[in-house]
Amino acid sequence: MASQSMEVVAKALEQQVLHSARMVEEQLDAELEKLERMDEDELERLKERRLEALKKAQKQKQEWISKGHGEYREIPSEKDFFAEVKDSKSVVCHFYRDSTFRYLRTFFSYIILGDKFLIIINVETMIYFFFSGYFNE
Repeated sequence: MASQSMEVVAKALEQQVLHSARMVEEQLDAELEKLERMDEDELERLKERRLEALKKAQKQKQEWISKGHGEYREIPSEKDFFAEVKDSKSVVCHFYRDSTFRYLRTFFSYIILGDKFLIIINVETMIYFFFSGYFNE
């Protein structure tokens, strides 16, 4: 009985996967056909849009680099912390104590820097973070 129900489930799953594959194939075929029917003007507009997108992405990357993205460094004070993070959409910040500093190297070995903005903070030297109770044991 159990093997029959497993077969029914397997058949249904197989049909769903097959149906999904056909739909994706039809979409790809339609896109290829659309590209094949493009005239020179449409291709030129497509090329210009792609070039603009690449320029925009490069400009964004340069802006991030100028803000310190792609590197990590220690922030010495709360004032510096807030100044660093206010202009960034996303920041990875590792709060540590002197007693847990040895884990910092392990932490960063798991992170690919890329375009992330990484900073570290010793909470024992920062009055706001240390005495606010966020990091007290």
